[in-house]
Amino acid sequence: MIEIISIIIACILFLWASITTYYCIKFARSLLAITESIESALDILDERYISISRILDIPLFYDSHEVRQVLVDIDNSRDAILQVASIVGNVQEVDDGI
Repeated sequence: MIEIISIIIACILFLWASITTYYCIKFARSLLAITESIESALDILDERYISISRILDIPLFYDSHEVRQVLVDIDNSRDAILQVASIVGNVQEVDDGI
């Protein structure tokens, strides 16, 4: 009788361990996919930041108010890209630290 109970308990524990392992692997794969997508997004943001910085380094010879406003908007967009990359980078660092 004790042997049957031991076998049943062992089977239940094996089933529980198998289910737990499956979900751990599933969640780990989804976390890796999210991490890779965040890294690729940061690479894209870095490329856009560099491109916009190069454009802003070009001297402006046209003195129209509209052109100046577009230049200010581009400058603000560059700063926004830097802020987003910083926020996403901080989130990624916090996740790596845990």
